[in-house]
Formats: sequence, structure tokens, C-alpha cells
Amino acid sequence: MRGIFRAGVAGFIVLVLAAGFLAAVLVGAVSGAEKGRTDTVACGAFVVDAGLNASSIPADFVQDIQDAAQVSGLPASVIAGQIRAESNWNPKAVSPAGARGIAQFMPGTWAGYGAGKDPFDPHAGIAAQGKFMGELFAKAKASGLKGDPVDLALAGYNAGWGAVLMVGGVPDNGESSQYVTKIRGYAAGYAKAGGTTAVPASTPTGCAAATGSITGNDDYPFKNLPHCLLNADGSYAGCPPGSQSEFNAYNGECVDFVMWRLNQQFGVTKAPWKITNNNFRPDGASLGNAKDYRGAWENKGWPVDRTPQVGSVAWFGPGNPNASSAGYGHVEIVKEVLPDGSYIAEGYNFGFPPNDHKYYTMKRPNTAPDAFLHLPRAA
Repeated sequence: MRGIFRAGVAGFIVLVLAAGFLAAVLVGAVSGAEKGRTDTVACGAFVVDAGLNASSIPADFVQDIQDAAQVSGLPASVIAGQIRAESNWNPKAVSPAGARGIAQFMPGTWAGYGAGKDPFDPHAGIAAQGKFMGELFAKAKASGLKGDPVDLALAGYNAGWGAVLMVGGVPDNGESSQYVTKIRGYAAGYAKAGGTTAVPASTPTGCAAATGSITGNDDYPFKNLPHCLLNADGSYAGCPPGSQSEFNAYNGECVDFVMWRLNQQFGVTKAPWKITNNNFRPDGASLGNAKDYRGAWENKGWPVDRTPQVGSVAWFGPGNPNASSAGYGHVEIVKEVLPDGSYIAEGYNFGFPPNDHKYYTMKRPNTAPDAFLHLPRAA
């Protein structure tokens, strides 16, 4: 593997194991000078609201949860699941250790996050939770520790960030791992589709939901431009001049094709692009390579589940046998959903030379990806 690091530019070689053969995929991630953000960032609030199943959440707290999600960069469902685990929605809860309120702050911690308010005020408690979780989430993402940053942040809330750093992950102390698992389970319920939402699912002014569609054919506009080169064995041979894409990735990569499809679904088919590697995440980080896409979706508050829909991104995380044996994952687009629940995938760069950096389609079971990443849709 060869990486180039200069002025925020990174190149990644990815080996992809799929359908019984080893395929080489070069995933490029370029993060130069940050460009102006688009209104995809503003759409995060809409998606958090629309994705929250608030049927079992006290209506008085729904807006607080949405606000805390925006502050923390975490999905609203995780914030809700954490409150349930901490106090079961009881604003007057007091733990044997002395933690108080709906979000169960110890007095010393509350002094730094409670803004001088009553710890038994649930609105203040949820606001403090959002701020504290946002700081923990930022630390988790910057830590380089193994594990999902969401899980690490939750463990930090439970056991203290020092405990997470001490063991290099979620502490195995008989409580923290169960705490994280419990919240993940609760969050899945609060994010579950089909529930009654306590907020309108309409699109706010200035927030453009995805109303376009995909063509279902190889209309990728940069397929004839220079792309990074692979050796016959799949090793990285370098990127010639002109191979950096308009999306700030590299022409012909799986991530570049996916960004083309995402822009297309927002009705954008030429520059200035709505979605690029630089402007996607609300926290200012680059969208990254394929393995980072799920985290980027969760950071933005966009829906993630196990159900394929036409136009969704099929995400293969590190360790998935259909993705990167080097740990960099793979992404593709759901072209068609079949009656048996399987889907027809489309994407780019899924083979050895001379078949690399080319368009492909294939049938996959819906259990093949680790998740499906969805765009916001107008109500």
C-alpha cells in the first residue's frame, strides 16, 4: 500500500474480496482547503426529526432531543436511547451515587455543563447532555482508538473519558459495555420507521430534500478522464495528473461514483456540486473513504438501516467479506430492489486491471452489506 499525504491530500489502496475473488479498489480521499458548505448541512435537522420515532417519547422533550442531536452531532435516536438508559425519562431521578436529573449528571460535571440551571430541569438536562456528548464524540473521533466513536463517546459518558483512554476502548468493567449495548438497542427502537413522530416531517425552508432519481445506467461523467493506476496484481501504481475528481476524490473510484449518484438524486448534475468529499459532514471533517461513510451518515443524522431502497448507498464496512480486506470498505448504489428482497447493485472499480475503474452491476442478497445509507426525502 502506498499513501500520499500533502496539504491534506490522502490516497488509499483498497483490496476488495468479493464473490469468491480478490478485487483491487483504490479509494481516494482528498481534503484540501475547505469549500463553502451547501444546504445539505441544514438538511440534517430535517432528517433527524423525520427519522425519530417519537411515539414513546414525552412530547415535551422531542425538541430538546433534536437540539441536543444537532449540538452533539449524534443521531437523535441515540440521545433518546441514552436518556431512557439513564433515567427512564424521569426528570427527578437520583442515583445511589448521587447523579441527578433526566440525564443523570454528577454535581461536579453539572457545574461545567448545566449553565447554572437546576439539574432537575429536564430541558436544561438534555441540553447539557448534548453539549457533553458532543465533546466526548469529538474526542472519540480524534482519539485513534479502535471501536465506533459513538460507542466510545457513550462509554465516556458512563465511565469517564479517562477510563476509555486507559483501556483503549469501551471499558470491560461489568457496566460500560452493557450500557452501550442497551443504548444502541433503545436507539434502534426510537429510529424505527413507522412510528408516530411528534414533529412535522416537512422540509424546512432552504433545505432541499432529495427529489431526483438515478438513471440506472452508466452515465458517470468522468469515466474517460485519467484515473489512478493499478498494477496487474492490484497494487497501487500511482495517480497521474488530472486524476483528482471534481468531488475531491479520484476519478473512477467507488466513492466518486457514489457521490455522482447522490448529487444526481438532489437534482444536481454539474458543478457547483451539492455533495463533495469536503462539504458533507456537519463537523467539518472530510467524508473520507468507503469505510467512513456510515460514520459520516450518523454524524449528519441521515437514516441508516438494513433495508435496501433504490438510490440508497450499500455500505460494506471493515471486515465484511464483500469489501476491503485491507479494512477500507466499499460503497455502491442500489439500482433495483427485487421481489425476494435482494437487490441489483451498481458501482465502479470492482476488479483487477484491465477491469478496474469500470462500471459494474451485480445481484446481491440484502444481507451482504453491513448497512444501507439513505438520503432525506420530501414528506
